[in-house]
Amino acid sequence: MHAFYVSVVFLAVQLGLGLRWPAMAATPGVERLPPPASQLQSVHPPRLQPPAVASDLIHPEDLSADNSSDVLHKLKSGNTVVGLKAPLGLIDLEAIAFAHNPTLAQSAADVSSANGRLIQSTLAPNPIAGYQGQEIGDEGSIGQQGFFVNQEFVRGRKRRLARAVGSREVALAQQNAAIQQLKVLNDVRCEHFNVLIATRAEILARDVHVLSQKKLDKTKNLYEKQLVHYHDVLKARIQAHTAHIAVGNARNRYLAAWRRLASLLGTPTLAPQPLKGDLQTISEPLQWGEIVQQTHARSPQLRRAHANVAWRQSLLAQAKTATNPNLLSVIGLAQDTATDDLIGNVQLGMPLPLYNKNQGTIQEAYAELRKAELDVDRTKLAIRSRLAATYEIYMNSWNEVNEYTNYILPDARAALESVVRGYEKQEFDMLSVIEAERTFAKANLAYIKSLQDLGITKIVIEGSLLVGSLRENLQATTPEMDIHFSPAFGPGVIPVETDPGG
Repeated sequence: MHAFYVSVVFLAVQLGLGLRWPAMAATPGVERLPPPASQLQSVHPPRLQPPAVASDLIHPEDLSADNSSDVLHKLKSGNTVVGLKAPLGLIDLEAIAFAHNPTLAQSAADVSSANGRLIQSTLAPNPIAGYQGQEIGDEGSIGQQGFFVNQEFVRGRKRRLARAVGSREVALAQQNAAIQQLKVLNDVRCEHFNVLIATRAEILARDVHVLSQKKLDKTKNLYEKQLVHYHDVLKARIQAHTAHIAVGNARNRYLAAWRRLASLLGTPTLAPQPLKGDLQTISEPLQWGEIVQQTHARSPQLRRAHANVAWRQSLLAQAKTATNPNLLSVIGLAQDTATDDLIGNVQLGMPLPLYNKNQGTIQEAYAELRKAELDVDRTKLAIRSRLAATYEIYMNSWNEVNEYTNYILPDARAALESVVRGYEKQEFDMLSVIEAERTFAKANLAYIKSLQDLGITKIVIEGSLLVGSLRENLQATTPEMDIHFSPAFGPGVIPVETDPGG
């Protein structure tokens, strides 16, 4: 009897020492008006750099704010960035976004979740230990008293294949994280450009207002000299007030653009401040053949599609080996209280795959693999289709900016100056001045709008067509080309196919 209880205690101690509790992982204001035109015009930063490809992006595990290399990414009182001096550059904004945009932490959590599933899938089954009693009450005794240990042994390379499936699922999650990083980068660059555009539009509105005010003053002076009629003064006053409305609207557009940028940075209370940047993006246009080749070569969406194929291949291999049965073993030891004998019990068994050979799962795995292989081709075609629509807008904008820069804007300014001088000499009436001023303003507004389209589409094309980082679904299955951006003169959407699932 003593030997029996010693055996029980020894086995219990061994099982207890084998238990390991997993360590719990640590869970990772007032707005000011835009700066004066004189301050912004003194800034001459370098040109915007093209977006980095996915392979150059930060690893998902480095995305949390706690892993930032220094305090440059930290915010103080929600308004200013410690260690960063105004005007902020694009690199500064990208650093803030990497530290504070919540979607990057979400994608990092997805990678961590996939790693957790990988770890769990490779663990061996736990043994089952329990009490067993037999022949209780036979001849007034308590019968045979003992314990048993049940262990399942995984066969057929199942754990190795489970590790392969988990590893490829982790790779898929990492590709999704790389896509999200590039989305954040592209969105920040687009909204940074939009803020610069809105700043330029406000400067233009103020310049037009100054011209209208000067024209009103000159008209009043001419009226006092009885050289013009009073209705000319009224027309000039109406034009000045209309220009004043445009200044207010431009200011509101600037504030809206800044608020969108601050939201993308993950710092919604960051106050407006000067930004460095270059709007003069006119250069040799991008060539269609080159951008198609480059986009396909560096697209993280294609990498994700290929990673999905590899994952489906491992799932198929796992489904095929599921028919190899696991070995079930039972070892027991009991004390016969009637005879004081120790009795052992050994059982070995496995299920026989006579009826269920996992046929349905194997067929499903084959179908999903074929679907994933076809999705690679579909992704290439979808990228090319969306690239074609975006490239059309890019080339149209490039042509418009080129014409406005070299011909239309110089002529509009020369015409306005000529009419204003002629009005002072009574060679033109007030309607001619108003028309020339309107032509000048409309030409400049159209130029800024074309400049915005050119800059945004260039960023999107060089960024593998990835935008929409704040959309709820971070794992869309189709390449997004739903490019929403707000022009300096009202809401606008690039007319490209929308991905409803992303």
